[in-house]
Amino acid sequence: MASGQIQSRLSAGKGARSGPGAAAFAPIVGRDGELGLLRQQLADPSVRLLTMTGPAGVGKTRLALALMEDLAGGSQFLDLAGHERAETVFEALSAPGETGRLIILDQAEHFTEALAAGLPRLLAERPRIRVLLVSREPLHLYGERVLRVPPLARVASVELFRQRAVAVRPGFSLASADGAEADDLCELLDDLPLAIEFAAARLKLFRPRELLNRLRDGQDVLYGGPTLSHHSSMREAIGWSYERLTGPEQAVFRRLAVHEDAFSPMAGTGIAPEIVETLVDKNLLVPVASPGDEPRFRMLNAVRSFSRDLHSPEPAEEPRTAPHTQPLTPREQEVAMLVAQGMTNRQIARRLGIAEWTAVNHVRNVMRKLNCTSRVNVAGWVIREQPVATALD
Repeated sequence: MASGQIQSRLSAGKGARSGPGAAAFAPIVGRDGELGLLRQQLADPSVRLLTMTGPAGVGKTRLALALMEDLAGGSQFLDLAGHERAETVFEALSAPGETGRLIILDQAEHFTEALAAGLPRLLAERPRIRVLLVSREPLHLYGERVLRVPPLARVASVELFRQRAVAVRPGFSLASADGAEADDLCELLDDLPLAIEFAAARLKLFRPRELLNRLRDGQDVLYGGPTLSHHSSMREAIGWSYERLTGPEQAVFRRLAVHEDAFSPMAGTGIAPEIVETLVDKNLLVPVASPGDEPRFRMLNAVRSFSRDLHSPEPAEEPRTAPHTQPLTPREQEVAMLVAQGMTNRQIARRLGIAEWTAVNHVRNVMRKLNCTSRVNVAGWVIREQPVATALD
């Protein structure tokens, strides 16, 4: 796109794809607190560069559009996704003329190096403007202020699910039998707005209970449907960040996926702190509140599921010999026993005191290691290999 075209978009206050006008069809839900923080930060004269960051699918773009609506003029929005050259963007931003007091650059993770090199000069040359970056990672520039966007509160995520569900199934109601699973769905989806929108779109094919069961079984159903996202699925959104990691960073990412809940990666793991910091910066790990002084992190369920899928060989890689098994960890042996007893993933999670998504991943790992295609096959393996333990139960 030529710089003149970009300048025209900026002057008109229009983005490259979704654009501010698209938000009129998607009322924002549950972000009053974050909008207040954005306004507070931008009201501070010392803040010239504010980066709004967060995991894939947390709703950063929608929040930026809501801020633009709230400001009612004096701001411009530019979507950087799909642009091949950052130079044309800076040419447009540096052109003479009024471009507004606030410039919002969405999808800034596509040009982190170029923005880190060019924004300090732009801000020095244009002392009256401020820049809001919407990105999955900060630039680490001197004077940059960072605001992390968390997942929705549960009440808000359930309401978002209701709104999107009504769009595809007009008779949907939280008070009905179909609405009873909304809270469980949102919990399983970590209250991520994009994941919730993808899930609600699947109600065209599945009733909520069936959708919930498919998610618990580890099936990939989070795709399709109209959203403000550039990505057509949660896997695609997470995969984009994964592909930007170096080889050692990818290896650590896969290694950390074995942790069930919050963990401290510094506790005797031998993992380089700078790699952990990179994963946190790219929002592939998220910090959690900890009663102690040691920082603790966790992977969101969708991110952990993506990482564990990387361990699963493609069908073409499977040897064409007799089926073989891999050793199970003690926890996986325990899960296999509970599967053999006919427990659901939710019941397994409650029995073991772990998150339901963690139970889902354990069951998937058990089936993969045992070359089982169903839970019935797992039960058969348990009966063959551990008949005494099964009989005692």
